[in-house]
Amino acid sequence: MRILSGINPSSSKGLHIGNYFGMVKRFVELQTEGECLFLVANLHSLNTVYTPDEIRNNTSAIFLQYLALGIDPQKSIFFVESDVPEIPYLQTILNNVVTVAELKRMHGYKDKLAHEVSPDEISAGLFEYPVLMAADILLFDVDLVPVGEDQKQHVEITREIARTFNNRFGNVLTVPEVKIQKETARILGTDGQRKMSKSLGNDLPIFGNEKELYTHIMRITTDPSRIRPTDPGDPAKNVCFSYLQLLDFDAQQLEELREQYREGKIGDVAIKEMLYEKFLHYFKPYRDAHVELAADVPKLSALRKAGSERAREIATKTISKVQRACGINA
Repeated sequence: MRILSGINPSSSKGLHIGNYFGMVKRFVELQTEGECLFLVANLHSLNTVYTPDEIRNNTSAIFLQYLALGIDPQKSIFFVESDVPEIPYLQTILNNVVTVAELKRMHGYKDKLAHEVSPDEISAGLFEYPVLMAADILLFDVDLVPVGEDQKQHVEITREIARTFNNRFGNVLTVPEVKIQKETARILGTDGQRKMSKSLGNDLPIFGNEKELYTHIMRITTDPSRIRPTDPGDPAKNVCFSYLQLLDFDAQQLEELREQYREGKIGDVAIKEMLYEKFLHYFKPYRDAHVELAADVPKLSALRKAGSERAREIATKTISKVQRACGINA
């Protein structure tokens, strides 16, 4: 079974714990379950990031962070989207098997219209985001695409594009299955209300410095009904307890803390201090690996080059089949 997934490096803030527990941790596990391809989808980031240095730096940072968190180039094919020119080549071909009506149904396009953005102001790149994503997937004969609920629609149009192409030109492209990673929606941000997101500023960055991390944790929203540390509190309204559970805090001790919180025997600051210490302990191996990898620029460059070469071995075979099927080969 061949599995593919990726991340758009559209933010300079790097990966947060919502990314890790909702996505990357599962990717690391998938490396033992099938042939995995993971990509840093930096062509997609051109929709929202317009500074070359920022795109370059974000791409390098996410590539490094994935490696530090356990994506193993010996077990998987890990590459950067822009290093594989066959991807935009295939997108150009796929543009001819998708209709404008299909693309107008995409939620990214609809969201822009809902925010009163004129269709004439929306970039063709954003409009065709699903086609580029389809090229990312279909180029590599992928069997399974694990995504969050927000990306399900894009994979569905990928499947439709593949079926349309095959109906027109023969059975060439693999129609992938989609697997929804429902757990990604359960990781709340530090505001305790919305899904953790860099754009919302309610995230806990894995590789931030300790001072910044401490500040983020101390700002976590807790039970608003508590005025004093001795007031009874509701653990369900303090997302720190959820984070401690994610970080493998001892289950019995955690339940005891919840009970103390209900009885007003422990304050929010004490809980946050525990979270801070547990966070640093849990992510220490990854943060150490990040420091070590960041210091070896030649190794990172070599890994990126090797990943693109392995990806292109598959990509060129698919392109040859597509060219023959379409009649555009020499």
